[in-house]
Amino acid sequence: MDKIKVLMLVPNLRVSNGVATFSMNYYRTMDHGSVKMDFVTYRDIESPYIDEIRENGDEVYVLPPVKNIVAHCKECVSVIRSGCYDIIHDNSLLITLPMMLIAKKHIGIRVLHSHSARLGETAKNEKRNKLFLPILLNTANCYAACSTKAGRSLFGDHPFTVIPNVIHAESFRFDEKTRESVRARENCGTQKIVGTVGRLTDAKNPYFAIDVMEDVLKRDDSVVYWWIGSGALDQPVAEYVRAKGLEDRIRLFGSRTDVTELLQAIDVFFMPSKNEGFGLACLEASATGLPCVVSDQFPAEVNVTGQVRFLSLLKRKEEWADALLEALDCKPDRDAAYARLLNSACTDTDAGKKLYEFYRKLLERQDEKGVIPC
Repeated sequence: MDKIKVLMLVPNLRVSNGVATFSMNYYRTMDHGSVKMDFVTYRDIESPYIDEIRENGDEVYVLPPVKNIVAHCKECVSVIRSGCYDIIHDNSLLITLPMMLIAKKHIGIRVLHSHSARLGETAKNEKRNKLFLPILLNTANCYAACSTKAGRSLFGDHPFTVIPNVIHAESFRFDEKTRESVRARENCGTQKIVGTVGRLTDAKNPYFAIDVMEDVLKRDDSVVYWWIGSGALDQPVAEYVRAKGLEDRIRLFGSRTDVTELLQAIDVFFMPSKNEGFGLACLEASATGLPCVVSDQFPAEVNVTGQVRFLSLLKRKEEWADALLEALDCKPDRDAAYARLLNSACTDTDAGKKLYEFYRKLLERQDEKGVIPC
């Protein structure tokens, strides 16, 4: 078979973006002699990924804003025609509607990939997006998802393929020297650190997280809390922390490129998300052997190490605080957790090859009308 040409749609290529991380973890392990993968992004954000992609001979396109619909559609047509693609792989959803409508006329295989259990981060956005969802679903002839939950949430009873999020496990393997170095750099001393990695948005439930941590901090004065990540709620959350007088014990790091190192310094991972399609940050924390306390909105597939505890958001903040304090008191078996991860489907070993096989089988099943039998 000739080299497969794929157009990968992602919201952006920010290092801390979950969809970008998913795409790059597969891209890096792919045989670039067998697959040419170009990227389309919807925001012009500086990223080391861009140079990495172009050094492999692939291209990165940044589309004009959708609000400038004429220029946007014109560029969509230009990108599609210039690439002669076999497959378009949509990881962005809804903002991609113009591109996918155009692709329906030009590209035989059109994959729609769900990375979330919701269609929007606010009720208003979700209601609006539901109106357009049937149109978007009709543009694709193959459905995929990062978890069973994410697939059923978007596709209902339609068949879909689970393509799990993967990580380069070795990058997250626990290292005592790195832990000591980071903790010395961040002036942690003997503090116990509860950490969250995620965007500061309503979906990640930051106000509830801070309320829970307020209770934890009252009960144990050796604990501090780190939130690593940036988002629309940066300023309001900072003000919420100040109003509680907790600036000295709750640290908002913002967006960082050294998340891997910071995880080494943390003692417990905490994320009470309102919804999660998979939870890549939890998987990365698990790779370091950390005990994780997360909401039951995470899919069961994220618990590859057996050290993830799921709690209902209906439970009181005091019960969440109890769980965090229990996790802080336990001594995790980091080596055992890492071994379980290596034996799971969530490492990037052969990930690129598996994605190639997924694409190849789609092309083999395609009939002359571009229909892919389920």
